[in-house]
Amino acid sequence: MTIRLRTAFFIFIGLVTLSFLYIERAILIPFILAAIFAYIFNPIVNFASHKVKLPRSLSILIIYALIITGIIILGSISTRQILQESTELRRFSSSFIATLQEQVNLLPSWLKPEVKDLLSSFEKSRFLSSSSIITLFPRAVSGVFSLLVFLFSAFYFLKEGRRIFDRALRYIPNDYKIEVEILTRKINSVFGGYLRGILLLILIVALATYVSLAILGVRFALILAIFSGFAEIIPFIGPISAGAVAAIVVLLNGTSNFPLTPIQGAIVVAIIYFVIRQIQDYLITPQIMGKIVGLHPVVILFSVLAGEHLWGPMGFILGVPVAATIRILLEFYLDKVNEKTYSAKQS
Repeated sequence: MTIRLRTAFFIFIGLVTLSFLYIERAILIPFILAAIFAYIFNPIVNFASHKVKLPRSLSILIIYALIITGIIILGSISTRQILQESTELRRFSSSFIATLQEQVNLLPSWLKPEVKDLLSSFEKSRFLSSSSIITLFPRAVSGVFSLLVFLFSAFYFLKEGRRIFDRALRYIPNDYKIEVEILTRKINSVFGGYLRGILLLILIVALATYVSLAILGVRFALILAIFSGFAEIIPFIGPISAGAVAAIVVLLNGTSNFPLTPIQGAIVVAIIYFVIRQIQDYLITPQIMGKIVGLHPVVILFSVLAGEHLWGPMGFILGVPVAATIRILLEFYLDKVNEKTYSAKQS
């Protein structure tokens, strides 16, 4: 088999595999979540097994135990408040929509039907239902079977990740083996660094937002904080939207712990979000994320939106690292082309 024919064969196999995975993407969610979990916690397992000299399986089981314990403790603390806030939010939204419907009659006749349709669709949506809070969690843990698949796959990826990589290299021709290994290491570094960084950013922003809103006495502080944390996945638009929503909530409800007017409270909340954003941009993000992905902010924004369009919530998470992977492959290909062009000129 010639080099060109062999290359075409591998490209064909790759395209067929990608097509199959895209068609069956729904069943891949537990496995992808397990891979993300392995990317995030692999450094901890390596530290425990190499530095502390614990067996790798035992290190993974300890991490599982700590995470499950943390989820139970955090769930027992926050679940009641989340459900209570979601119930209050439903009541508030119903009352607010009823008030808006009364004001619709004051609008011009050409605008009334559009506004009524908008309010009707919002009122019928399940966005503010109690079940919508639960759907924020991955579908992989919604059922017992998916949960077991996730736990087993994550354990296997953490324990056998290096061996899986070494076995895959055996199928790569010797002429390309070193290059493939270098590319894979770069891609793994981008994936792992980005996923760990974005998770830490979500936790920091959610915690800082909740503490600030709780001190002010803002209604729905926990729900707003969770929303603000996950909004960090979407550059620029996400944080601005989260701050605007929080300011509107304070403008309509005020604050309970300080004698501020609704307008003053909304301004204070806007300032809080602005300060959190500045601290994140100039102190936290450079230290945590650095230049991991090496992408322009506009490309990052497009990657997130395109990922969501193609694959929903999972695309939000994987859009940026996939775009960074494409950048790495393109740079490698261009370097090879330039190298061949230079060699041809020299000869």
